[in-house]
Amino acid sequence: MRQKWQSYPSSIRLLAMAAILFSTGMACIWPLVTIYIHDYLGKPLTVAGFLLLGNQGAFLIGSIAGGMLFDRWGKMRTIVFASLGIILVSVGLGVTHDFLVYTVLLLMNGLFYGALSPVMNALAVVLWPEGGRKGINMIYVALNAGVAAGSALGGMLASISFAWTFFGNAIAQVIVLTMFALVLPRQLKAVTERGHQAEQAKTAGAPAAAVQTPAAHRKPVEALSPLQQLPTKKVAWGALLLLCSGLFISWMVYVQWTTVLSTYMQSLGISLRQYSLLWTINGGLILFGQPLIAWVIRRFARTLRAQMLLGSYVFVLSMLILAQTTSYAGFVAGMFIMTLGEMLVWPAVPAVAAEFTPQGREGFIQGLISGTGSAGRMLGPLLGAVIFQHLQAQGLLYIMAGLALLSVLFFALHSAFQGRVQKVPATAAEKL
Repeated sequence: MRQKWQSYPSSIRLLAMAAILFSTGMACIWPLVTIYIHDYLGKPLTVAGFLLLGNQGAFLIGSIAGGMLFDRWGKMRTIVFASLGIILVSVGLGVTHDFLVYTVLLLMNGLFYGALSPVMNALAVVLWPEGGRKGINMIYVALNAGVAAGSALGGMLASISFAWTFFGNAIAQVIVLTMFALVLPRQLKAVTERGHQAEQAKTAGAPAAAVQTPAAHRKPVEALSPLQQLPTKKVAWGALLLLCSGLFISWMVYVQWTTVLSTYMQSLGISLRQYSLLWTINGGLILFGQPLIAWVIRRFARTLRAQMLLGSYVFVLSMLILAQTTSYAGFVAGMFIMTLGEMLVWPAVPAVAAEFTPQGREGFIQGLISGTGSAGRMLGPLLGAVIFQHLQAQGLLYIMAGLALLSVLFFALHSAFQGRVQKVPATAAEKL
């Protein structure tokens, strides 16, 4: 494990540590928001649902705006602006007991978190462009590690005072901002210098691969990603639209686990504790199942396109299993399979988007990807509730399986709109 960790550039390792802290702070709040609104502010669950819907809408807007600021305003300025916003809003959430103020602050929290969220993937692309899926997958795992830690920490802080869940988030974001301020400018300067060396080497007629790069991170010329082989001048909007459509649908399918299915399972006599255990399985598999997913990718999905398609088919299988079972063991199997699909799709989509992202547009594209996920999380619960009300659980699950198949179609078609960008198989350097 240590050897694998050391195989990543120092910039990606530092970014992963920042991602863990960022996600830990966020997870201190989100599992408890509904309880806080209902039990402490005295509002019905429907109000809590609408507030969370509004928060996801603000997150969507913030993701796109943050990505654009990352490209145009400056990387460090965007991080400082969004981080300070999160810190101030979190402190405000901890000290207020007024529902109207809480509502405004919760929307602002979504906006600032949305602005900072795409920065993680965008920085992985900027700091380690030759890393391909490997760098983005590291950030994905780090964020999930933070969710697992933050969920447990949030429960402990809430037992002291709900205010401390918000203060704990603020403290975590202060540490993240400090890490970025102390380390990021030097890392970005090093990346810029390597880029200048590569340009000078090209001008002199030497291959770019000859530029001094640590041997552990050097890739052969033929293994360079399409972004390095064929730098594009324009955004491939057709490909991006299809990619976002597939991701949007995938999130609408996935989010049923956190909304309608939780209610359905309780109606079957499955306790809330058993339901919570499913998410423990989810987090444990993401953290400790990386060797398994690496084997799956080497064996069945050697390109990012194949990885997305396989993950979407796995989503279909999970929904079909759930449609045929009412036992807890069946839900455990469904969660296990759905998590495998998540581990394939969620890191692959931003990595694919990075392949045909023009230089200088990394923030905007990753912001759009992040905002698309937020849109799926925002509309998925509403769609699921309407279908469940009219067709019951089995009808919902079959429709979700059909939607997952539709995402397969979108992912399959997106490459036809990439223009000159060509796919290459994952090499040993890109394996997880």
